[in-house]
Amino acid sequence: MKKQTSNRILTLLLALALLASLCGCGAEDEGAYLTLETLGEKRYSLICRKDDRLAPLLDAAMEAIYRSGRLSAICTRWLGADRIALSGGDPAETLPEVTPTPTPEEWEEAPEVRTLIFGVERDFDPMAFGDADAGTLRGMSVEIAQALAQTLGMEVAWQPISPSEVGTQLSSGNIDCALGFDPGEVDPDKYTVGTSYLTSELVLAVRRGGAVKSLKDIRGERVGTIDDPMIEAAIRADENVTRVASGATVYLTPERCMEALDKGWCAAVAMDSIMLSRMM
Repeated sequence: MKKQTSNRILTLLLALALLASLCGCGAEDEGAYLTLETLGEKRYSLICRKDDRLAPLLDAAMEAIYRSGRLSAICTRWLGADRIALSGGDPAETLPEVTPTPTPEEWEEAPEVRTLIFGVERDFDPMAFGDADAGTLRGMSVEIAQALAQTLGMEVAWQPISPSEVGTQLSSGNIDCALGFDPGEVDPDKYTVGTSYLTSELVLAVRRGGAVKSLKDIRGERVGTIDDPMIEAAIRADENVTRVASGATVYLTPERCMEALDKGWCAAVAMDSIMLSRMM
């Protein structure tokens, strides 16, 4: 009996030692994926052209849909929880009066309704995914853009873009507002950064249960990332990563990035944690 008790105690101690070693490896278990390193954070924000009169109206509209509960409802529907937290921005004191939709008899005399064009991050489930031209674009950013336009009494259109295109798309006039992008994507002297409404982590991660358990396991290997200059900069700025990884490879889509991980073309991937949770 004493021998059995001793064996059980020894087994328990070994299990605790193994658990301690895993906890000390610097990796964080997030369900389907294992976080090797937190690279920074992403602030989902409204970004407009510099001194655009539309910017304070969008800030005010964002505050309005937040106070009404609509913004939180959209977030909960797509993320499973209300993660909304407004910050920044310079809202207009009043919103324009929304004109009711004219009847067919009134239509000829009705003023033309302006269409707001929002740039949303392409191929990003759950933010904006599907085909805009085919009318199948959907996601959290798509619904927020629709709510903002409705609050301002305007029509809405969406233009899927990559984070690296935010500045050029705004400057060219192709979009009126970049929705759901981090302020770090643009020069604050050239663009107006409005309200931030959601925050997520930028992480370097692997699939759970694989050979890689910590940063030391990717020594001499490359890491993969998506076409996002801010994430690329975060990788370069993280000494823990640059000390072991041989470099980073940029893949044009999240799907391609995950394929590279699965085929061994890269040892880990760097992404927004919200995107990563859907890809794993």
